[in-house]
Amino acid sequence: MKRTFLTNYFKHFIKLLHEARSAPPLVWPRLAPSSSSLFELSHTHRQGPSPSTSLPSPPPRTPSASPPSPTSSNPRILFSSSPVSRISHRTMTGEATTSLSPTARVGPAKASLLPLLDDAFAQLKVPSFIHVNLDAVAHNVDVLKGLSSSHTEIMGVVKGSAYGSGLLPVVEVLLEKGVKELSVATVPEGVYLRRHGIQVPITVLGNLMPCEVSDVTQHHLIPSLSWSHALTSLPREALVYPDGSRLKVAINIDTGMSRYGVQPEDLPALVQELDDLEVSICSLYTHFQSAITEREKNRKQLDLFLEASEPFTSRGITRHVAATTGCVQDLGTDLDFIRPGGAITGLCSGSDREGTEQFATKGFQPAFSVVTRPTFYKLLKAGRDIGYDGTYTTSEDEWIANFTTGWSDGLSRRLSNGVGAVKRVNTGERCPIVGRVSMDSITVRLPEEPSPGEVFQVLTDDFDDVTSAVGMARNLGGATYEMPGNWSTRLPRLYTRNGKIVRICPSLEYTC
Repeated sequence: MKRTFLTNYFKHFIKLLHEARSAPPLVWPRLAPSSSSLFELSHTHRQGPSPSTSLPSPPPRTPSASPPSPTSSNPRILFSSSPVSRISHRTMTGEATTSLSPTARVGPAKASLLPLLDDAFAQLKVPSFIHVNLDAVAHNVDVLKGLSSSHTEIMGVVKGSAYGSGLLPVVEVLLEKGVKELSVATVPEGVYLRRHGIQVPITVLGNLMPCEVSDVTQHHLIPSLSWSHALTSLPREALVYPDGSRLKVAINIDTGMSRYGVQPEDLPALVQELDDLEVSICSLYTHFQSAITEREKNRKQLDLFLEASEPFTSRGITRHVAATTGCVQDLGTDLDFIRPGGAITGLCSGSDREGTEQFATKGFQPAFSVVTRPTFYKLLKAGRDIGYDGTYTTSEDEWIANFTTGWSDGLSRRLSNGVGAVKRVNTGERCPIVGRVSMDSITVRLPEEPSPGEVFQVLTDDFDDVTSAVGMARNLGGATYEMPGNWSTRLPRLYTRNGKIVRICPSLEYTC
């Protein structure tokens, strides 16, 4: 009986197997994208992608390698498996795109940079590098001056290596443009500036710790306080700068951010404690919580700050609240200082479209870009799997180029499989990243064979929906400041000013 059961079971299994072999195989096709997703996954019979939904066909050329036979291939879709925002179909079709900013350079306008970039490639002798345009930094300082009152000075926030663009080169431009004070996030950042000859007042954001007091006083820094704990645990003679003057501090007032900061109702008591310690208060400040598009929320914080700080203005204590967001919103731009950070290098404080449009309309220009040339390219026939695990398969004759940069340099791996793209400098076309972003390399689909020495940008100095810092942040669900800030020291850095190369930091020799 048991043998009969097994025999019947085996016959049924063989029948199902024959039926499966006679049915058309299942594949991942290219489907028509919607506004909410680049591609969606579905099973369908093998019948090839619709011409209307595939990427544009490159010109026919003799392929460099033979494709696998149709019976052995299993083409996969260009898709993103990570839970990030998908890109529209037009994004990935290689069409020329325009920026949100009326002043941003796109396509042929950027072609004027090509002689300079050619010179850079010749000097650096590498296929990829980071370019920081210091002319954009100088321009952005002028924009910030125009957004603030004539009596308002600029305290330039240069924390995090000036948001990834380079601490010393950016600071040099700020001082040249008349910026009166600087601000950093950590005591070591302030010490670094002092050791490189920067003498203007430097405020350290955050909250002072007792272990930091000796470095603060030795290097004449201005620490931020939310309470007096770091000072009351030390002898008074420790709260003195080398020239004998008493320690100066800035007080952070919490008006809604709910991170650092003394509560407004506790401010008078803190001021009295510092007076008793003979510590000088040089400034009061707060930080807005809400985005560019939420002006009324930040307005309430400003009102609370003004009310709390007003009793102390007769003491000559300066006040500042407007970081990048406040400058765009025109909130607190008539106080003693504005305190921009990302705006200095043309980075919007958020990545939402409406806020980015408001920021770009002010005239800011991004300074940071990643420039590259193909290190290899070839024409592949349909059915070729590309990269690790073959996550992209060509559906027709396709030009595939390799670029020497990857996640080890700072390019997010989540930009794999059509989430990200590179831009052709001479045309402004976007070319999709196909397959995975690898440690040292990316593969990109081009609409045609590239010209000899053709230049591309992996991260563009504009407000492009895909290739810019703000576009990448929007599509990845990240912060705009992350996009330039994440790049490591392996790619060399090139700084230009007045249309000329003024500084080169070789690979692995860049500090901050």
